Amino acid sequence: MNQPDALELTPDQYLHLATARARRSLVEAPGLIAYVRTLITPGLGGASDGMPRPASRTAPLPLRADAVDDTDDVFARLLHWVSYWAGVYQTAPPSTMQVHWAQDGEITGFRASTTPEGAGALTQQATLWLLARHDLITTHDTGMTYFEDVADMMRDLRGRFPRAPRPPRGVLDRPCPVCDQYAFGATWTGNSVEQFELRCSKCEHTEDAASFIKAGRVRELLHELREEHAEPKSEWWSKRQSALELGITPQTLNRYIAEGLRTVTLAGGVYVKTDDLLDLWREKRLRMKTRGATRTA
Repeated sequence: MNQPDALELTPDQYLHLATARARRSLVEAPGLIAYVRTLITPGLGGASDGMPRPASRTAPLPLRADAVDDTDDVFARLLHWVSYWAGVYQTAPPSTMQVHWAQDGEITGFRASTTPEGAGALTQQATLWLLARHDLITTHDTGMTYFEDVADMMRDLRGRFPRAPRPPRGVLDRPCPVCDQYAFGATWTGNSVEQFELRCSKCEHTEDAASFIKAGRVRELLHELREEHAEPKSEWWSKRQSALELGITPQTLNRYIAEGLRTVTLAGGVYVKTDDLLDLWREKRLRMKTRGATRTA
């Protein structure tokens, strides 16, 4: 098994890989939990119209009692982190989440009457709240513990319920080097953050992430991973995220701000309007390419 030291990851690189893996887990959580909750009761054989049906010759699917406990545990752990970060950043958690704050300070799982769709929706409210603060959490001392816990809980749930359909995978903003299709995405294959591969869903071409790391292409790889998980884009990006997403220096971003790029300050951090930043960045990129083409003409 590869270890971070063997691949010569810096602490900052390791943190950003853990951040990307946790983001993938949070995006996947609502759909996976909704699926697992469907295993709590046997299938009803398509009697969704309410009409009576003759007894089926096929035995119903077995009741998965562990699906209740496992999804309740994951949901409660996510709510624990919502509560924790709400306290750290002194902001209110989603209002619908507060009904699950149990007596005596304990956090409960889903109510017995919660449908699979309802469980997915409640989970999504928690994960969207956490994802909105993802970049901010990266700078906190407890961030790594949080990122690893999120990845662990989702990996364990996925492992216990392997029939769960995987969600549509995001793709990198570059074509597959073999088939030229934009179907290249990242998949974690092991427990460690550096154990993942880039796989094309069209031609199945794969590239081991370790080869990128050993070749000194970590910055490129991290940038592409952030692009894969950045949809839908946040309305505001922190200065740190802006520089990482676009591959620009902090000095360049400060120059954009001096030229009029709008900013806001939240919890001590400076954020820029994402759409405004992208418009300005594309304009400057096109201008630079035009000048380069003119010189070579």
